[in-house]
Amino acid sequence: MSNVLFSYLLLFFLCYYISSCSKPVHGAEEARGGFHSTPKRSRGGLRITPKYGPCSRSSHTQPPSSHEILGRDEHRSSFINSRFNQYTPQNWMDHGRTQTKFFGEDGNFLVEVGFGTPPQQFNLTLDTGSSITWIHCKSCVRCLQAPARFDPSASSTYSNGSCISTIGQQGYEIGYGDNSSSYVNFGCDTLSLEPSDVFQKFQFGCGINNHGNFGSRVDGLMGLGRGELSTVSQTALKFNKVFSYCLPKEDSIGSLFFGEKATSLSSSLKFTKLVSRQDSEFYFVNLLGISVGNRRLNIPTSVFAKSGTIIDSGTVITRLPQPVYSKLKAAFKKAMKYPRSNRRQKKGDILDTCYDLSGTKEVLLPEIVLPFGEGTDVRLTGTGIIWGNDPSHLCLSFAGNSFGWDSNLTIIGNRQQVSMTVLYDIQGGRIGFGGNGCS
Repeated sequence: MSNVLFSYLLLFFLCYYISSCSKPVHGAEEARGGFHSTPKRSRGGLRITPKYGPCSRSSHTQPPSSHEILGRDEHRSSFINSRFNQYTPQNWMDHGRTQTKFFGEDGNFLVEVGFGTPPQQFNLTLDTGSSITWIHCKSCVRCLQAPARFDPSASSTYSNGSCISTIGQQGYEIGYGDNSSSYVNFGCDTLSLEPSDVFQKFQFGCGINNHGNFGSRVDGLMGLGRGELSTVSQTALKFNKVFSYCLPKEDSIGSLFFGEKATSLSSSLKFTKLVSRQDSEFYFVNLLGISVGNRRLNIPTSVFAKSGTIIDSGTVITRLPQPVYSKLKAAFKKAMKYPRSNRRQKKGDILDTCYDLSGTKEVLLPEIVLPFGEGTDVRLTGTGIIWGNDPSHLCLSFAGNSFGWDSNLTIIGNRQQVSMTVLYDIQGGRIGFGGNGCS
């Protein structure tokens, strides 16, 4: 199959004006006093909701524009690239901060977990590119208007400082693309994922000294990276460093599974090897090329191998080396039989291949396939190909790296992962993909 039938009225990523979200699965009691009611779980796993969608319990009263989301996404992509490329001190000032542990905007999908005894519930951003879980704390010196803050004094099991012997530092600074920052102290307490999955002496960060407005307005972040402090590493004795997720469309609910619950999905997936990179908390895979329609683009595999390919839940739009993106754009434009959008690009726009599909209810898109090693082909659906909420301006949802240095890093963003099951088997050295994961 070389084409995808795309009904844009149903599949917009930013479709806020229609809510087909099912009835709330949280308890009926609303959050108050910094505490959330205990959520009911979807399909036996942790419930994943889009941060800006109608199913979310984040405090956004007005969703940001597409331009704002992609601007924050560019900051994150910039910082990730800075980790793997050489650049001048001026580029550091432009693209990241050396003293921070995190980078850019913090993704688009939330999970709800509990900290302390009794559990205090928090909505955390799901992030495979970070290895430290942190939450806003009530003991803050400079406090933000976060939806909820952890109260250490209300937990009978909390202890201040590190509870992992190999970690000597007591805290660190985090930073975001909107120039917000927070100093975070380490603390240890009980982590409650599900009633049967409770972990004692879980180390996390407690935000106490904050600057800026933290435009994301969420309770914190769940680090699912490969580092020693990640949720994956700290729960390894029970879950064997296995987890899976399905990132839902904007008006639905996905799931996050750990351990055997994740492994039970493996028979329906196709796997490729995880590429080992020393001292990296990111998940690298071996991308071999790109196909548009039924034609493989003429791109040497060495282009992808030079800097590697990352699977990232926090980046929105997939980033490609400029030579690769140029060939993808040319092939996509050749295959699309629809008029181009006449809207002028704004400064900072990263999507430059856009179409006017107004008046067209169904659009035949050329299929885009990402072939990985071991014969694993990931076939993208309409939501992984087109981005937008205005039918007169719908864009190819890929972008080229737009930095001042020679960047060949590829980042597979969450836009291209929506509605898929993605399974990470770290000890097995593999990652699996499958369709219809949120159904």
